[in-house]
Amino acid sequence: MSGMSAQATASSEPTGRPRVRQPGNREVAPGRLALVQSFVNSLNVEFGPDEFATVGGITRWLEEYGPPGAADGVTEADRRRAVELREALRALLRENNGGAPDPAARAVVERVAAHSPLVLGFDDVGLPGLRPARTGAQGLFGQILGIVVEAAKEGTWQRLKSCHDHRCEWAFYDRARNRTGRWCSMAVCGTRSKMQVYRQGLKADTANG
Repeated sequence: MSGMSAQATASSEPTGRPRVRQPGNREVAPGRLALVQSFVNSLNVEFGPDEFATVGGITRWLEEYGPPGAADGVTEADRRRAVELREALRALLRENNGGAPDPAARAVVERVAAHSPLVLGFDDVGLPGLRPARTGAQGLFGQILGIVVEAAKEGTWQRLKSCHDHRCEWAFYDRARNRTGRWCSMAVCGTRSKMQVYRQGLKADTANG
């Protein structure tokens, strides 16, 4: 990762939700896609913690990031499904960063979506839109997957990536014009990965010499 064990440093936003400081001083993903990014980054792969490790942990996360009522009555089954969905989405973000297609991850997303449907609803001014048919954690899962579909149509989903350093895999938003960003932090993960390739090259030269 970016070498920041305190990667969850936050500052307040007008919504009252924390805005997690991103590696390499990157900006968070735009609009509603930031919720998907926060969901995936509920696990700091390299340093910890895993906010979904316990029912209490995911309940606190849902209270902080989810819509009203998302944290009501969270069960162990909800927690396990959240972890399963999170890691499936991380796998899809690896695809967005040049990784091979992951049929198993896609199957997980489809299965979760089948249990978290969206239905037509109207907002406060009468505009129609899709909203979760279920409440609680299942409703939050539906909202997240709806955002993924929305972002894919807008072209922003392809810019949300998992860091190319397998020790990190922090979800970052690539704002490079031609979507060439590979690491959450070029200064840390990028340098570390390049040094690893360099050392492997030296070993190969020694072995062949």
